Amino acid sequence: MKLTASLEDLPPAPPETLRQRAVYLQYRTVWEAAARLPRPVADRVPDRVGPVWYRLASDQQRDQVRRNLSRVTGHAVGSDELEAVVRAAYVSYARYWLDSFRLHTMSPEDVLARSTGEGLDHIDRIRDSGQGGILATAHIGSWDIGAFFTSQRRWGMTVVAEVVEPRRLFERFVALRQRAGIDVIPLVRGGDMIDRLVGVVERGGLATLLADRDLTKKGPIVEFFGEPCRLPPGTAALARRTGRPVVVGGFLTSGTGFHGAVQPPVDISGLSVQDGTQVVAHELEKLIGRSPEQWHVFVRNWLADREPGHPALEQH
Repeated sequence: MKLTASLEDLPPAPPETLRQRAVYLQYRTVWEAAARLPRPVADRVPDRVGPVWYRLASDQQRDQVRRNLSRVTGHAVGSDELEAVVRAAYVSYARYWLDSFRLHTMSPEDVLARSTGEGLDHIDRIRDSGQGGILATAHIGSWDIGAFFTSQRRWGMTVVAEVVEPRRLFERFVALRQRAGIDVIPLVRGGDMIDRLVGVVERGGLATLLADRDLTKKGPIVEFFGEPCRLPPGTAALARRTGRPVVVGGFLTSGTGFHGAVQPPVDISGLSVQDGTQVVAHELEKLIGRSPEQWHVFVRNWLADREPGHPALEQH
């Protein structure tokens, strides 16, 4: 089934339910309050909000975060070492949301002054080649600030965004990314994501995909941190279609600043989607392993949690 369309092709938003209206108003209230905070106050917010969030989170969510981060770190569930990482993950996720809500108040000069980087020249060379390329990233660090940062380096990034309801909330996030200089393709039923991203690459742009979560339960099953896991096939499929290299990278937080980390390109254009996705999985392991507490996947991700009866688990 095809899964994308242009923003202009989106069907009309369904009427908002009372719950959706309440969700939107909650987001908007927090968004505007965060934007008004003086910078010194804002810098202290995640360290105060994160531990409260950790304590108030449902047992189900905290347990899932524990299982996810146990796989990434190797720390045993129930250990003090793992619990420290889990608490830090809630602090990091609070930082992600704060950064997103304050993005429109930041100047390019401020973001650049607070940022360091490594491996950025890998994408600079792709940009300068004029042939386009593919960036695979994860739900890690401070995504929206990273998008803003890349626009200052003229990387020509286009991202795929899941359409969420209420639609007003989705539109607000799209506007945020567009103001940061990022083109957005909405993930909806209808259209063809790969065709659109092929066009981005052929025009010399940087097609960017989140590669660490499969939303369809149809992605290829690969080994991810030592266990079977479905990951989205889009990165490998796009590489096969375009013949262009894939770089894996993310924009991490570092103190009150940021750090862009880009790994060397990998050529998976000649591999099957299955094998190419496995290569991407190993590259993601390197990225996430740098700062596991900054990986913001708080839901079921591995096969054992999502499809416990799958035959692939018996072979592992």
